[in-house]
Amino acid sequence: MKTRRQHAAENALTISRRSTRSPLSNGNSETIPTDLIIEILLRLPPKSIAKCRCASKLWDSILRRADFTELFITRSRARPQLLLSCVENEDLFLSSIPQEVQNQDVVTANYHTRFPCGRSSKIIGPVRGLVCLTHLRKYKKTAPVICNPSTGQSLPLPNVKTRSILVNSFLGFDPVGKQFKILSMTTRDYLNCEEHQVLTLGTEKKMSWRKIQCSISHYFRHINHGICINGVVYYVAGLNGPPMANGIVFFDVRSEKFKVINRGEEMALWSQSTLVNYKGTLGALLTEGFTQVTGDTKCFQLWVLVDAEKHEWSKHISICLPLLWKNIVANATLFFVGVTGTDEIVLSPHYVSYLSEEPYCFHVYYYNIESNAIRRVEIQGMDAFRHCEIRLSLNHVEDVKLLQYI
Repeated sequence: MKTRRQHAAENALTISRRSTRSPLSNGNSETIPTDLIIEILLRLPPKSIAKCRCASKLWDSILRRADFTELFITRSRARPQLLLSCVENEDLFLSSIPQEVQNQDVVTANYHTRFPCGRSSKIIGPVRGLVCLTHLRKYKKTAPVICNPSTGQSLPLPNVKTRSILVNSFLGFDPVGKQFKILSMTTRDYLNCEEHQVLTLGTEKKMSWRKIQCSISHYFRHINHGICINGVVYYVAGLNGPPMANGIVFFDVRSEKFKVINRGEEMALWSQSTLVNYKGTLGALLTEGFTQVTGDTKCFQLWVLVDAEKHEWSKHISICLPLLWKNIVANATLFFVGVTGTDEIVLSPHYVSYLSEEPYCFHVYYYNIESNAIRRVEIQGMDAFRHCEIRLSLNHVEDVKLLQYI
């Protein structure tokens, strides 16, 4: 049985074929306005749009227009997705579920695509619909790759030019210049970042890494993923001082300048603490158990950045968990994923769990800040990855922009 979207695609194709007739012909059909064609195409899924590019030169030109891709991604933001990624046998598998899951105990993962991926790869993003695969260690025969989960397209990138062994990278987007940039830092021992390089993804057919200056002496105790909010990449790092402490490094994607944001008083910021997007502002989720949350956890905190220049934070919420928490979480070990637009903190395990009553199940946990309620949602279709680490990311949106240049 054909789906509603498939019928829409076929109907749109019929309209397009009729509209290619000349208005002066003897037929009764009239030319369909381009605005109407765009409105029809915006309702199709990304993979159907990719097929529609082959329908005619007119459609191909419409679907490549910048205003069409902007309209598509704007509509996608209204229905954000939770992206699931896992690596098995040197392949990266990407799936998703709707981020706002209401009144559902079970959802089925929507499988997107598979990309080749090394065992030491780091998955960064998603940022505005794209993810990037980079390598924690330098290899002569491997290169970072930018991927679009919605279309299944990938694009290899140049290797970072360095003599160092270890590489840590972040993906950012400049909303003013409409450019993606990758920031990479290299080191030999994780004790100090030696080189900082930037790669701009744009219209240049030959992309290359550029060295930039950073006056902040910092290092990584553990590889972390950071977060990009409104054109700024934030990540936790150890500061060489003064003072010697963990802090948050602020990288402006457009100006390519660095700043430091010190942690607030009484703010227990760990090197692997989870940074989140809280209503368009940087936040940090902290717990008494380092980075893990279990059924025995009594509370956790949400800190929100008030003023980056003054290093001012607000302990926005100190959450005391309800008694029902332990019953629902049971023996699971959870990690923070982020905060949704409906004020729900999302947590998940890193592996598919085995329970006697529910063999090989994967659950996502939603804690509502306002109602102090906790619920558990089972994601079906993940039992094939029971031996793999699974990472979840919030606020993934579909993007149909083509990756055209190497």
